Amino acid sequence: MKYGPGFGYSRNVPSRAKPPRARPVQVVVKTFEILEALDRFGEPGAPLGELAEAVRLPKPTVYRILRTLEPLAYVVVDGRRYRLGDRLRELGQPSLATAITRLARPAMARLLARFEHTVNLAIVEGDQLVYKCMLEGLRSVRMQSIPGSYIPMTRSALGKCILAYQPPEQIERVARREQYARDAADPRLRKLMRELARVRQRGYAIDDQEVEAGLRCVGCAIFDKEGRPVASISVSGASSLLSMPEMRRIGAAVRQACQEVSAGLGHAPPEP
Repeated sequence: MKYGPGFGYSRNVPSRAKPPRARPVQVVVKTFEILEALDRFGEPGAPLGELAEAVRLPKPTVYRILRTLEPLAYVVVDGRRYRLGDRLRELGQPSLATAITRLARPAMARLLARFEHTVNLAIVEGDQLVYKCMLEGLRSVRMQSIPGSYIPMTRSALGKCILAYQPPEQIERVARREQYARDAADPRLRKLMRELARVRQRGYAIDDQEVEAGLRCVGCAIFDKEGRPVASISVSGASSLLSMPEMRRIGAAVRQACQEVSAGLGHAPPEP
């Protein structure tokens, strides 16, 4: 039997109507109009009056929005002129740690394939060094380092190659924090300074069982485009396998790998 409209039968058809558009939040619209206008003004920026005229908004409104954006580093006030801040330009760009890890991975893989020892990456965060990742070697040695943990800069190859390029007052501050030395007159600090001078001379640092018994490491720093040491790579293995001649050979390779990563970050080494 066929049921027609007379029997009250109706077919449920999904509605294809679009949901109503949300009304724009006017303050957000005005904020982006101001940011786009500042982008057009470029590096010199613009005074408040010119900016308000460009976006056709009252000066008090523009001023309140600018003062909200300033502490967030999206806008910079230079005298009486306003311009875009660096924070806005950083949006959408990978973080430095992400860029370092992406560039370092291929170099670390080549070191692992060549020497078959564990390869490590650490990244500077503030005035401390954080263990980032590890490629475990075929000649595996159990290590205590855990990604995200802090690394002692005064005793590790990963840390000493960073400290070697820090000012003396920073080295002393780190040495006191890590209880490596009491003050500037401590003989251990003078010994550390001499070792860091050798690190700068040869281009890599050595940890001879200073962090873990039976473990040797050789590490080199990675530099950003401003020439600051921002990360380090090391190769580590059993002291029974890593003789000092072998450490020198590995050190030269780690230095080359770190130079490649540094170049990827925009670093240009000074002419010899």
